[in-house]
Amino acid sequence: MALPIFTAAVVLLVMSLLWHAVEEYRGRAVAARRRVVVSLVDDQAITGILWRRHRRLVVMRSASLVQPGREAVAMDGDVVIERDRINWVQIVGAG
Repeated sequence: MALPIFTAAVVLLVMSLLWHAVEEYRGRAVAARRRVVVSLVDDQAITGILWRRHRRLVVMRSASLVQPGREAVAMDGDVVIERDRINWVQIVGAG
């Protein structure tokens, strides 16, 4: 009785590790390490390097906050944005 339960647990563990690896790869492959503009739901935008995507978060580096009618403001460090706050993402200079 213990062997089938152990086998099922190992199979589930391996499947979850594979799923996690695929999700991490997909998150890094799409626009990662490229300059992007991220439009937020509150009519602000952030420009910078899309460093990493997580399930619910986007991490940017060398970012600047852009607000209507104002100069862009450089942001220090990594900027972490919840995906719920994002309207759209544009890759800048893609050709």
